[in-house]
Amino acid sequence: MNPSIIDLRYPSSSFLYSATSPKIFVDGVEQAGTGWGKRPVGMAPGPHRIEVYVPYVLPLRAGRATLDLTVPETGVGLEYMAPTITFAKGQLGAPGQQKSSGFRGVMALNVIVITVVAIALIAALLS
Repeated sequence: MNPSIIDLRYPSSSFLYSATSPKIFVDGVEQAGTGWGKRPVGMAPGPHRIEVYVPYVLPLRAGRATLDLTVPETGVGLEYMAPTITFAKGQLGAPGQQKSSGFRGVMALNVIVITVVAIALIAALLS
């Protein structure tokens, strides 16, 4: 087995992910381990399918991401990033390159809501 590592991460704005632990499957077999952060995954050299998701209420498999790859003799390092919105797909790939999907949409919605509330408060104060 190779010293392969998957770094499991979630966006800091999505703190509810800390209440659960992602699941990792290699070729359909669940890998042992719990929690976020770097987790060793045993994979022999050759082709594999890796699936990662976070068990959640709705959807049941939040942030699902799948990657087909060929593991070299030296092992492989991967990074999983959970999405900001649970209905979006997670990102699985090279370390340091995975971004949380849905982040821009959530931030844009927050700006719109704050702007509407501020305008409503100013209008109420001026009337």
